[in-house]
Amino acid sequence: MSGSAAGPRRPLAVYIHIPFCIRKCAYCDFLSFPPAPRAGEQEERMRRYFDALLAEAAAAEEELRAYEVTSIYFGGGTPSLAPVSGIAACLDAVRAGFPVAEDAEISLECNPATADAAKLKKLRDAGVNRLSIGVQSFHDTELKLLGRVHTAADALRAYEEARNAGFDNINLDLMAALPGQTADSLLDTVGRAIRLGPEHLSLYSLIIEPGTPFYERYAGQVPDPHYDRKRKRPSAPDPDTPALPDEDEEREMLHAARALLAEHGYEQYEISNYARQGGRPVTGYRCVQNLAYWMRQDYLGLGLGAASLLDDTRLTNTRDPGRYAEAGGNARGGLLSCIREETRRLSPQERMEEFMFLGLRLTEGVAEADFRRCFGRDIDEVYGETLRRHTAADLIVRKNGRVRLTDRGQDLANTVMADFMF
Repeated sequence: MSGSAAGPRRPLAVYIHIPFCIRKCAYCDFLSFPPAPRAGEQEERMRRYFDALLAEAAAAEEELRAYEVTSIYFGGGTPSLAPVSGIAACLDAVRAGFPVAEDAEISLECNPATADAAKLKKLRDAGVNRLSIGVQSFHDTELKLLGRVHTAADALRAYEEARNAGFDNINLDLMAALPGQTADSLLDTVGRAIRLGPEHLSLYSLIIEPGTPFYERYAGQVPDPHYDRKRKRPSAPDPDTPALPDEDEEREMLHAARALLAEHGYEQYEISNYARQGGRPVTGYRCVQNLAYWMRQDYLGLGLGAASLLDDTRLTNTRDPGRYAEAGGNARGGLLSCIREETRRLSPQERMEEFMFLGLRLTEGVAEADFRRCFGRDIDEVYGETLRRHTAADLIVRKNGRVRLTDRGQDLANTVMADFMF
């Protein structure tokens, strides 16, 4: 399908949520759960879920005629736990309902313990062209503490099998600031990842989220897990509960990891993401799906708890698995109203906030001309005092019509970005 009579189609990113996992990790607050206690029930629950996914995709077709899909991302949960037939059916449904760009990036998150050589080959044949492998660490002691179901050897095997299956665009997810982790142990993990030669690496700091086992264990060390990254060591650490690195230690290990990645040709393009040279003409090996989020492009979320942004309207699906699965049997006309819990048009102020705190995650920052084009106001008219204060504190730099975080600003990113909220 080509552009509509009204002009070129707008780019659309599609996110498909697969909530199933073998077990939740100790730090995880994502919407995920084991499919069922028994194998027969697992198959039935997955079948009902994928039926609902396909029905939702069909129901969404009418409201998305003006778009062209540029990326599809299967997240979770553990998408690699799902049957390949379900993943393939979702891709077929998106292709049948929406125009999909010939070079669309199609990513799938993979836990090394849930994919073997045969499954990876089937996923590649189904059209998945980018694999994101959740390694987190190459140290088994750290993986065990995190509650991961795989070992370092599993991660190495999965990577090799993915290459043999034909994947030429692989991301490895890594984590920093883990309990008991040092700069040396993180650099060892990052170094092992670099030697494998993936096209993309993500390095996220651990955040202690309420409602997780880690929160029960470490809440006393993290006064505010969302915004205050300053950690306090317990006076008498439990040998079975290693202390979290403090703020200075976390900064040191991230700086060292960033330098090592740069030395080996990985360009930092976002606070936590790095890509090698090559790949697509414009985006290279940067993750197209995540760029859509950070640049506030429209995206459609399919599945349990999935969120969408369409024409500056936020849409959020129910988090109730029973309600979502039951909606799959409804007529197309009423399905979306059954599964969507929230539909909210963003105010101009909310859109400006998102433009700034999402765009500042990118190392290139935000363009002042884009702000003026989007909102009809000069950026200094809205954020002049905030920009002046953070520029004077060496947290933000303004150059060539762009606003971006300095290295120090990246260290204090949550604090800086909070100041762009009205």
